[in-house]
Amino acid sequence: MESSCHSSQAPLRVAVFCNTFLPISQTFVWDELRSHDRYLAEVFAWQRRNRNLFPGAVHVASPWFPLTRRNARFDRLLAAGRHSLIHAHFGWAGVIAARFARRHTLPLVVTFHGLDVAALTTGNITPPQLWPYTLYAREMLSQLTLGLCASAELLEMLVTAGVPRASLAEHRLGIDLVQFRPGQRDDKVLRVAMVGRFVEKKGFADGLRAFARFADSHPEPTELAIVGSGPLDHELRSLCAALGQQSRVRFLGALSHQEVATVLARSDVLLAPSVVAANGDRDSGLLSAKEASASACVPIATRHGGIPSIIDDGTTGFLVNEHDVEGIVTHLRTLANHPNLRRSMAEGARAKMMREYGLRESVRNLERFYDDAIVRYKSKG
Repeated sequence: MESSCHSSQAPLRVAVFCNTFLPISQTFVWDELRSHDRYLAEVFAWQRRNRNLFPGAVHVASPWFPLTRRNARFDRLLAAGRHSLIHAHFGWAGVIAARFARRHTLPLVVTFHGLDVAALTTGNITPPQLWPYTLYAREMLSQLTLGLCASAELLEMLVTAGVPRASLAEHRLGIDLVQFRPGQRDDKVLRVAMVGRFVEKKGFADGLRAFARFADSHPEPTELAIVGSGPLDHELRSLCAALGQQSRVRFLGALSHQEVATVLARSDVLLAPSVVAANGDRDSGLLSAKEASASACVPIATRHGGIPSIIDDGTTGFLVNEHDVEGIVTHLRTLANHPNLRRSMAEGARAKMMREYGLRESVRNLERFYDDAIVRYKSKG
């Protein structure tokens, strides 16, 4: 796939490496690809998924690609000399991309998103599927031209692990402010949402417990829409039943980005109770909190990863400590009982996203990082 390019100057090409192109949970990659101005992005991937949602040409490798880290077609394309750099999303794609960058003397940029950093820095036992990554990660990090971290926390973790600070930068992902915008809301029902994969780090069990305690004592109608899927699906549904919330909670499954936008546009509150998982996995700059804020849906989230930079506590949303179920309940009651405050915070949340997290400006920053990586690489000779 080649991204659109709006500049009048001839664009530079970037080879974007992904393990899989593209899970719905990684729509942010697609948003970046389609929003470039001065660069053309060409995708190199191990697997192809969701072609109907993410169309276009993608170069796909063989099934053994993650182990061999070799592909003759990829080499032929990169040997043609049309690309100015390689950009990998997630550290495990960076390990694969590093070998191609070295063979074809190209700058290597890697964006780190969460578990790819935790697997290298927390000391926990890494699941077997990540062993090839941890085996070759140090080689990739030593070759890195520029590492882009989705939060300041991830950057500091990599510095602690020995990566030179000068080789790292924080890059906050932007959101589409046209797609995510306020919609019509029903004042007779308080609508709450949770959006994300059903994995431990999302903290959805805490969110369900908090919603149940709030809803059981709130006199007005309220409902919770849960968007997503994943390994904890059965566990969350069982918890919902045990809490007696089947009539108030809807499990909507995995939805497209546009469908998520529709849910958030009509929701009043987002619960984002993220936690650090037992394996060290964590959220960085939580996109659902940004998307909800852009939709004028007030977020209640944890002080976790990059979330405090997204939410101004008490002004554009509320922050609680991880696993603070009672804190979430308190803020739900405040927002339910004070609709004028809720509307004021919703307006402030949308304004903050417009000032700080627009997709276009985020991609302009990314392109400036690309420029910097090319200069750095050339200066090293």
